[in-house]
Amino acid sequence: MNLTNLTSQNFEEIFDKIVELKINEKEIKKFLLDLNEANLPTNAFIGAVASLKKRSKKISAPENAIDVCGTGGDKLNTLNISTAVCFVIAAAGISVAKHGNKAISSLSGSADIFSELGIKISPNVAEIEQNLREKNLAFIFGPFFHEAMKNVAEIRKSLGVPTIFNFLGPLLNPANTRFQLIGVSRYDVMQKMAACLNSANFIIHGFDGMDEITLTDNSYLLSGGHEEIIDPTKFGLKKVTLEALRGADPKHNAQKLIALLQGEKSAYQDIVVLNSAFALKLVGRVNNVEEGILLARELINNGGANSILKKCQN
Repeated sequence: MNLTNLTSQNFEEIFDKIVELKINEKEIKKFLLDLNEANLPTNAFIGAVASLKKRSKKISAPENAIDVCGTGGDKLNTLNISTAVCFVIAAAGISVAKHGNKAISSLSGSADIFSELGIKISPNVAEIEQNLREKNLAFIFGPFFHEAMKNVAEIRKSLGVPTIFNFLGPLLNPANTRFQLIGVSRYDVMQKMAACLNSANFIIHGFDGMDEITLTDNSYLLSGGHEEIIDPTKFGLKKVTLEALRGADPKHNAQKLIALLQGEKSAYQDIVVLNSAFALKLVGRVNNVEEGILLARELINNGGANSILKKCQN
């Protein structure tokens, strides 16, 4: 089978069979490895997303909600950046429907951090929708809403290598938010993921491989088919070593996140401020990144972001 010749509809039908286990395990493994060999065709992304979205539970989010989510898989073991960004954005009055999972290839995933922070992870749609309206932030734990993925979990694990499934998470938010800031750990899949999105979005990838706008180097930004380079020094931020952003287990990362929200100055605060600024620009809360940086710092320093954390803990 020449995978590069298949249409998105062909791929959707194949993924339908995969998640329903209508293909045997050996064939599923071969197909996923063949996809890797074919460099993950764009039509495979479109078909996989269509197949999984029609099986996921749905959440109703406020009109201008945003998701800030990364693919993971950069193996850099940084502090939790996009999770911290959520509290800053929510403090600006923007509803954040944060889609995420437990750590797979990293030491601390977004679900691990939310749990460590004492924030309830709920499968209840009504509760999530209420949190989005009243607290401006809700965590959406992927496995609760994509039960079809459970059927292939062991198969993926047994392969021992990343597959297309490792990149689908940010494309499958059950809240279907109007805006998305998506971090990607591989430059070559940015355009492919963009082809699956109807939302207004920024897709980002650090030169260092980070699935965030990085501070160790420049980053790529893809939006509306246009690619540009983000140089943090142009916004008055210093580049840092990766060690300055290194995380550890969920307990350590949660403590650092709390310190950040309480105003601790650090490279961690700077990278969260930078990513927050782009998110604020994306949703139209500010006119440019420079304004976004000023607002993000203010929301941290005036306790606004920390107050969102406290609301979510109740």
